[in-house]
Amino acid sequence: MSKVMEKTTLKEKLFEKIQAHRPRTTKLVKELGKTIIDQVTIEQCIGGARGVRSLVTDISYLDP
Repeated sequence: MSKVMEKTTLKEKLFEKIQAHRPRTTKLVKELGKTIIDQVTIEQCIGGARGVRSLVTDISYLDP
């Protein structure tokens, strides 16, 4: 019995990961979007950050 391996492109894999992460970001903006963090709101950080010095990142988990 041979297994059929499904090939996915990098673009497809990234799309899946983004779709999985999007609800977290949406919830953050909805619940805390107006929270001020040193003259910058979360809405500004997530929504383009034009003219704002900022960085939105997420930790990565690596196997030991």
